[in-house]
Amino acid sequence: MISQELVNDIIMLAIWICLLFSCYTDLKSRTISNKIVIIIFVLIMLNFIFGKGQLNYGASAIFLICGLCLFYCRLVGAGDIKLIAVLLISIPTDRVLFFLVVITFCGLPMAIIAIIYKHLKKIESGITLPYGLAISGSYFLTSITLF
Repeated sequence: MISQELVNDIIMLAIWICLLFSCYTDLKSRTISNKIVIIIFVLIMLNFIFGKGQLNYGASAIFLICGLCLFYCRLVGAGDIKLIAVLLISIPTDRVLFFLVVITFCGLPMAIIAIIYKHLKKIESGITLPYGLAISGSYFLTSITLF
């Protein structure tokens, strides 16, 4: 018989694989697929059903609303907002700040490199960042400490 811990570990591994795939697509085409976000959501729900974790709809909803405002101001991509919102569902309230701060610190080197690159190449248009990397890295670190 399969233990509950093994099922939860398999689900977490599947979430991590989905996040790695989202990193790849974000690097390659600067998009995070809605399908991958839905798959991650379903996996998070399965993880909760099988007894691991709690659901944090409050933080997810607040971030989604704030994130949509940032998206309409063209400050951040919609895929990044959706990915963070779905991942926040699985993060307990006391770990949300840690998750968001780690995203910031993981994304900071990318932003610095992009600024230097834009300055050196004298690019007039904006440069997009594959922030899915920072989001995924933050979730890896947060989930390792949680699960």
